[in-house]
Amino acid sequence: MNIYIYGTGAVGAFVGSLLYEKNCNVLFLSRGKTFSEIKSNGLELKTSKLCHVNIYPEIYDTNFSKQQKDFPFEADLVIYCVKSYHNKESIDYLSDLFKKNVPFILTLQNGFRATEQLYDFFGEKILTGAAYIDAILSEKGKVFETGGDPKIVLGSMFNNELDILTKIFDLMNSDELAIELSKDIKSVIWRKLMYISSLSGIMCLYRQPLENILTDKTSQHLLKELITETYNTSIKNNANIHESEIQKVFDELYYNQPNSISSMYEDMKKGNLIEVDAIQKYVSDIASTNNLPVPFTDLISTVLSKYIEFIEK
Repeated sequence: MNIYIYGTGAVGAFVGSLLYEKNCNVLFLSRGKTFSEIKSNGLELKTSKLCHVNIYPEIYDTNFSKQQKDFPFEADLVIYCVKSYHNKESIDYLSDLFKKNVPFILTLQNGFRATEQLYDFFGEKILTGAAYIDAILSEKGKVFETGGDPKIVLGSMFNNELDILTKIFDLMNSDELAIELSKDIKSVIWRKLMYISSLSGIMCLYRQPLENILTDKTSQHLLKELITETYNTSIKNNANIHESEIQKVFDELYYNQPNSISSMYEDMKKGNLIEVDAIQKYVSDIASTNNLPVPFTDLISTVLSKYIEFIEK
């Protein structure tokens, strides 16, 4: 299978490194500082099970490589690991690149924004995945897994009978990255949103790690309310999630406070853009469409959207 990894943050670098070592035809699409660092230093993956050798995969700068003839092979699959605030330009790039032969595109972006926006251009070629990969990409091209048992749950919002899903499972499933196929990827994504919307929202609101926040009943109540609001929104959006998952998500966060990492909070600390549009604002928008009050999520969405306005000035 010929694979393009579009987006070379921690998740893209993690997944791409494992595929490269399987001797797949895999190349990376990147730009800017990350492109230069990987081009110069390569990638070195360290998981909980193995320290991998340094690799130097083929990597192309999307600012210059814009036509199919610029690449050594055509893609059967694009693994889309782009941040949500780059969706418009990234999707425009792909639509120009694949004017004739459109590959399958598997988005690992949090939430549903990428799936919906990519579908507008590429239809049922879009696959959706929920990535549970806690990893950090250092400036020297070193990828560190920070949490245990990485996995990707994938499926299609439009056609679960696609052969490509089984092919991806056979190709990617390993001891270091478990792959699961779901017939109800919509509910899987909403369940993940219950976790990441509340975690990133409360950490960015307080500007503190979770273990510094959940020291009093008021903050614990706020976290529970955020989880509940996302759950209620998911039910209005026809997700199949049992109400008991509210407490399960809360317990996952509460009992794992020291290890709870939010990439949104890490981006905010660096003064970078954040994915509020794909997470908290998405929940608020779906709730509003269904006349469902989500006051705490609305508040966080508004505050974080103002942060973005300030950053973009």
